[in-house]
Amino acid sequence: MGRWLLAAVPPALSALLLALGTIIAYPFEMDTIVRLSGNRLVATHYGLYNTICGVGITLGNLLTGAALDAARAAGMSALPWLALLALGLACAVALYGLHRTGRLAAVSAPDAQPASA
Repeated sequence: MGRWLLAAVPPALSALLLALGTIIAYPFEMDTIVRLSGNRLVATHYGLYNTICGVGITLGNLLTGAALDAARAAGMSALPWLALLALGLACAVALYGLHRTGRLAAVSAPDAQPASA
């Protein structure tokens, strides 16, 4: 029983951390999509975003696994991790650029129109 528990803790902790990260990121993600869409066709933009993310996740996992295997075989196991760090920093810089150009400014709510009879 002790070995089973010891083997189950790391995946359970990883799942917990992934869920926590999703809980933290989701409101920001939704707000960013609404702002970048100009508050128009939000569901369409969100669907496109999810499609691009799905393809990106699939290709990212495939290429990261191949890079880790190739780096291990070449004796340069730190190189893929440095590349992933650089990619994360590039994403942060791009997001900062969106903020600096005002693309992430608050979206004003449309005025409520009275219902016509």
